Amino acid sequence: MRRILAMTAALSLGGCITVYGPVKTGGQQQQDSQSGQQPGMSEQISTSFIGNRKPAELLNAVELYFREKAITASVNDPTTGIIAGTGEDPKLSSLYLDCSLLPQTQNIQEHYRIVAQVWSAGEGSNVSIMVTGTAGLDTADGNDKVKPVECKSTGIFEKDLL
Repeated sequence: MRRILAMTAALSLGGCITVYGPVKTGGQQQQDSQSGQQPGMSEQISTSFIGNRKPAELLNAVELYFREKAITASVNDPTTGIIAGTGEDPKLSSLYLDCSLLPQTQNIQEHYRIVAQVWSAGEGSNVSIMVTGTAGLDTADGNDKVKPVECKSTGIFEKDLL
């Protein structure tokens, strides 16, 4: 009798217990949650899922894109999947950065930072891109004539790459 009762309890409760976690519902989704980031950072990071592509293949494509846009990669690490470049080219800065928070526009020095990371997502790969920078005006003696402000991305680099 105890065996029958134990067997019935095990079978009736067997569907209620999830041992391995939640069930996957459909395809993988784009991951936009950026918990733990500083204020303003989440809108500057663009993450996309690309199916049927290996990280090494996408990393090569990102590296080629950096070269096409004349951005020198100061970091190129295939082990971690990170390619990053910085610079002060006024043409590239004005194309990729929106520094509209700065009231003065004459003689402003803009510095851009572009970081791309590629990593495996099981059935594909994720590509994360962050474009940010600063704008300000330093005089010849090194004093800040205009206090530096953080600039956000115009979205052009991300849109063209992805």
